[in-house]
Amino acid sequence: MKNHIYSTFDLSKSLENFQEQVTKLLELKNISEWDGRVFREHEQKIREFALVMAGECTALLLHNLSKSQDFLDKAEQETRGWWQTNTQKHGCKKRQILTIGNVKVNLKLPYVVERQTQSKKNKESLHEGFCPFLRYLGMSEGLTPNVLSTIAQYGAIAGSFEAARTTLIDWGINISLKRIERLTYYFGKIGINLRQSKLTSLALGSLATSNVLKEQREVKSCGWRSYPDSD
Repeated sequence: MKNHIYSTFDLSKSLENFQEQVTKLLELKNISEWDGRVFREHEQKIREFALVMAGECTALLLHNLSKSQDFLDKAEQETRGWWQTNTQKHGCKKRQILTIGNVKVNLKLPYVVERQTQSKKNKESLHEGFCPFLRYLGMSEGLTPNVLSTIAQYGAIAGSFEAARTTLIDWGINISLKRIERLTYYFGKIGINLRQSKLTSLALGSLATSNVLKEQREVKSCGWRSYPDSD
């Protein structure tokens, strides 16, 4: 699964294509030639089509969220902590997000930048900014959370980044070797910083002693898992 697919945001069409492709694979032809190899080939194709279908659904979900003014307002409000005193809205930017199944989604999202006045020309220069929508959802890297955690998982456990890339392509995630390496270290750094923060709080005597894991989520093997309510 090496070629990217650009979502059309048409769920009916995606379901129709999926049904058509899988139906052909379910047909039992030339039974005398069937063996473990033939079955595996069909199984692999079914998985590929299923991953693309999952990516199409995820892309549509992102598209719908990006069109919700209520959610855009919420994302802006929740990311105000990253704004500087001179940060201002600066229209919209086109951004591309990679979902599972190698499905890409193009979004047009509100963008904010930090403005700084140039003394010589007395003009305003725009510094690098961000999309509140993507930052709030943890997608500033242009990847969905599931894709990012999967990259970090295989980047960490594989024997090499080359081996990780081969596995990721097989699972419908086709990105460059350098990007896999950078994201793996980036994900690991987040964990180290979180650990250091907890150790600092412990040393200062400010570490929470209550059941802080109740109704929280934990990154375990780079996947999300919810803790059930305790009695």
